[in-house]
Amino acid sequence: MNNLGRIGKMSKRAILVILLLVLPVGIVVFGCKSADVELNQAQRALEEAADAGALQYAKEEYEAAEALIEKAKLLMSRGDHPKARELLIEARHLATQAKGKSWIAHREQEMSDAQRRMKEEELRKLKGRREGRHGLLDVFFDYDKFNIRSGERTILQENSKIISKSSVRQVVVEGYCDTRGTEEYNLALGQKRADAVKAYLVGLGVSLDRITAVSRGETDKFAASASERSFQENRRAHFVTAE
Repeated sequence: MNNLGRIGKMSKRAILVILLLVLPVGIVVFGCKSADVELNQAQRALEEAADAGALQYAKEEYEAAEALIEKAKLLMSRGDHPKARELLIEARHLATQAKGKSWIAHREQEMSDAQRRMKEEELRKLKGRREGRHGLLDVFFDYDKFNIRSGERTILQENSKIISKSSVRQVVVEGYCDTRGTEEYNLALGQKRADAVKAYLVGLGVSLDRITAVSRGETDKFAASASERSFQENRRAHFVTAE
């Protein structure tokens, strides 16, 4: 092997050694930066929730987000940035829902009796409609739960963009349950699911005047069999739109 070949081979080895030394450092630095970004976003979301009155109207969600942020800070101080980032993402979503829930509570308190009657009449008319959905996707729930699953949040983020950009006058979020449980219980659970989705969408910036939450209770219209897969298909928030 000539000298040039040897030098080239040594250069490749040197580059490989440098990469092996630098790469782990880069990963750590990126992880730290990513966690710092998520921390800033979570804290900002929590501040916005507080400004919206979350300590009064959505205390449970606010305090849960606050606790996750504090836990994430502790993990970051110990160097566990990936786990801290996961907690901060969850905290941000909880704060977003707390903000939306608070805005809804504010609006309901400010409504006059006449406005309430108009809203109820509009809702009565909308309940019978099954118009175009404008690409809005349904989201699903765990058994006997109404909290929004992490995997469904991306869908709601896309839905919020569609609603904000579309000409849709009103969106009805319908909360559904599977056929297990009493009719009364499932009506209440369905309402909690619809309310949770509405609060999250409002927290993302969807106008309160364009979204309504109702319960449809138990159903088997999406999947008729008594299998667990069918039960999951029926545990959902479904979107109906009106021009």
